[in-house]
Amino acid sequence: MTDTTEFMVEPHDPGDLYDMKIAKACSDLLTQHYPGHMWAVNVNSSPTAGVVNIYNLAISSLYGYVLHLTTVQNDPTLRCVLRAGGEILERGNMIRGKSRGDTATYVEGLPDKHQPVKGIIQ
Repeated sequence: MTDTTEFMVEPHDPGDLYDMKIAKACSDLLTQHYPGHMWAVNVNSSPTAGVVNIYNLAISSLYGYVLHLTTVQNDPTLRCVLRAGGEILERGNMIRGKSRGDTATYVEGLPDKHQPVKGIIQ
C-alpha cells in the first residue's frame, strides 16, 4: 500500500460521485486494517454538511464517528479514518484487528436505551 490515497476526482464530477469515491477509499482502508468488521461509511459533501460518517454495524447503526470532510481531505494517509474506526471498536469492546465475528454487548458512551440488545444488531 502506498503512503497516500488519491481520490482521483475531476472537477466536473457530480457531488454524489465525489462522495462515493471518498466513502469507498475510507471503507477500503478500514476493511484492510480491521478485516471482517462490518463498516459503513457515508459522505455528505454538500456545503451545509461536509462530513464523513463512519459506522460499525456490529456495534450500532445509529451511533458512529463523524469527521469533518476537510479533515479527511487534508489527511493523505487517512490516518484520521483509522483512528475513528479504532475508537469505534474500542467503545464497543471489540478487538482492534481482524474480527472474531462477535457483536457488541455494551458500548461505552451510549445511553442505556440505545445499548445493543443481545442477538439483535441495531
